[in-house]
Amino acid sequence: MNSVTIGTDFAGNYVGSSYSWATARDWAKFGLLYLNKGNWNGEQLLNESWVNYSVTPTNTSKGEYGAHFWLNAGGKYPNVPKDLFSSNGYQGQYVFIIPSKEIVIVRFGLTENPEFDVDTFLKELLNAIQ
Repeated sequence: MNSVTIGTDFAGNYVGSSYSWATARDWAKFGLLYLNKGNWNGEQLLNESWVNYSVTPTNTSKGEYGAHFWLNAGGKYPNVPKDLFSSNGYQGQYVFIIPSKEIVIVRFGLTENPEFDVDTFLKELLNAIQ
């Protein structure tokens, strides 16, 4: 990722959970890194066990989140594979990773539910590319 800017809080600490800016292409690279279990062009940048941990539902999440990723394991999006995981940004920005479809989808937007229906968007997109 070449375009990333990560913001800090007032004390100068990196926030990490937000205040991250990058191009759509660079967010897609981030998604591909996780789609490929931490491997980038043959080099293991992240330990595969960390990636697996990141996408494993936490005990109290009802399948909604893991470690820094939102999950579809609980079926929040009924028309999308349950292995979907995502990074969700402010006002409808997403990096969706769907291992069973071998796809990363980056969506930049300024609308959220109910104006933007994630389940319908993903269902129609996946149907269109099959």
